[in-house]
Amino acid sequence: MMRYALIAILQMSVFFIAGCSLISPDPAAQMPLEVPDAYVHQTEDPRPQSGEANPDGGWWLLFDIDELSDLIRTGLGANHDLNVLKARADQALADVKRDKSNPGPTLDYSLGREQKYSQSKVRGQSSSSDHDHSYSVSLNAGYTLDLWGKNRADVNARELEYLAALQDLEDGALTLSTDIAGIWVDIVSVRIRMQVLARQIEANRMTLKLQELRYINGMATALDVSQQRQALAQVLSAMPLLEKEEKQQGNALGLALGRTPGTPVAVSTTALPQTFLVAQPGIPADLLKNRADIRAARMRLDAAALDVKSAKADFFPELTLSASAAFSSGTLDLLFQNWVISLGAALAGPLLDGGARKAEIERTRAVVREEVNTYAKTVANAICEVEDALVAIDRQNAYIDLLEQQLSAVKVTLQDARVQYLNGQSSYLNYLSAWASMESLERQLVSEQAAYVKERIALYKVTGRKGAFFNAAPAQDNKTGAK
Repeated sequence: MMRYALIAILQMSVFFIAGCSLISPDPAAQMPLEVPDAYVHQTEDPRPQSGEANPDGGWWLLFDIDELSDLIRTGLGANHDLNVLKARADQALADVKRDKSNPGPTLDYSLGREQKYSQSKVRGQSSSSDHDHSYSVSLNAGYTLDLWGKNRADVNARELEYLAALQDLEDGALTLSTDIAGIWVDIVSVRIRMQVLARQIEANRMTLKLQELRYINGMATALDVSQQRQALAQVLSAMPLLEKEEKQQGNALGLALGRTPGTPVAVSTTALPQTFLVAQPGIPADLLKNRADIRAARMRLDAAALDVKSAKADFFPELTLSASAAFSSGTLDLLFQNWVISLGAALAGPLLDGGARKAEIERTRAVVREEVNTYAKTVANAICEVEDALVAIDRQNAYIDLLEQQLSAVKVTLQDARVQYLNGQSSYLNYLSAWASMESLERQLVSEQAAYVKERIALYKVTGRKGAFFNAAPAQDNKTGAK
């Protein structure tokens, strides 16, 4: 008997030693991407730094606009996409709890009552009947030893996936907050342009009345009056497009807030923000720890590597310990007097599976390769987004400067054209052309100033930073003020 026990122990030792070598982790996957030391388009911001902001308070608080803060808080609580991400995180947490329970001991019970009825009859005799009943109770316990670390690997992988789901939620919240802020900026911008257009319409109407008076007094021609009517019709036709844009942006904001599109959303702000944040881009390597989507991709890569370890462990036998106790009797008072207790240990493992387990290892390794490239692509996209944001901010700033110069030049041209027309040295068409250019530039400048604010917001999103910010524009800065 001792001989067989020694053989069993020796076999288990061989299995354990072989298992430890065969389920050793694969070499760490290398990201096929080189992270640069600095951004190509990074430039120094000439504006003064405002100091550190509390990252837990929300970046939008730096605008110091209660309306915007209320909208973002509402969206973070009611947005449908964000609630989907919350539900996915809850699902991932449930997966963790389920896998943690797998290696733990199990205990099942059963209660039973059985009653038998029988009837028999012999020829020439009367029939006889009988009945019997019995009661039973059983308890069954089991525990599977995690010899090869399969359950530990599964639990750790599910925990990483849960943490990745939380990173998705964080990234979704940041994206939603910047999206709501962007829509809000668009609504404010279109309303400012509508105000500018309304003033232009009124000015054109007044000019038409003056031209009609001049025509009556013989100081203007019928062509001058017709051209002014055409100018008035042109600015009037621009209003429906702005009204359409305002309605569509309102629908987009309602959808972001989790409301039915078309439900009115109160936006009373009448000017673009004068002070707004500028996230410090830092260096590209900072993105690896600052951006939630990159952290999530890394966690999923690590989880995939643990799935490979779990697939390897599935090659080896499982040792299960079991215990059961059964009680049965025909009467309840003697139920626990008649019992049977059994203890057992079982070693079970695969002999032939048609290559299924080997295929599973190949599949999980392929998943690791997929996650490596997904991680690399996520990092590359993040660097690209920051580069694009830096270029956009710099060039948008230059573009607004040139637009302001162009508007100043057009105003000078308009004044000269007006003087020459009144002195009879030029036609009214030259004056109207300069007037129309000025009107168009005034509205365009508001749009570009709004785009400038949105690109500053986008830089916060793409860097994922929650540290230092800048007071990016003083109150007199034209980059964010309305005409």
